[in-house]
Amino acid sequence: MIILQDMAAYEETCRREQAVIMQFGSEQCGPCAAIQHRIDAWCRNHACSARYIDIEACPDIAAQHDILSVPAVIVYVQGHETLRQAGYFSLDDMLARTAQYLELAGLEENENGTDGTE
Repeated sequence: MIILQDMAAYEETCRREQAVIMQFGSEQCGPCAAIQHRIDAWCRNHACSARYIDIEACPDIAAQHDILSVPAVIVYVQGHETLRQAGYFSLDDMLARTAQYLELAGLEENENGTDGTE
């Protein structure tokens, strides 16, 4: 997972990537490390990229996005925030919802092997 260290990189990534999961975490947070690896692996199999922001190294990015606890995840699809989870949440549910958003945006095939268009 690529680590972002400034607001310019964060904003550029949101503009450039069709779909991106931004994970906010801390080195002191055990769950942050665990979900970081799962998100990274999930993205390798989906039309989505992942970035990591350490809130201790980049408190300005966290503050500007109202991140008050970690782990926190913001999903952007086509430049728009589509999903936000923080604290205690089901990663499986969050990833399933992200897959649905990717499918609705036409970025990923559905379970039938089609892109959803007829």
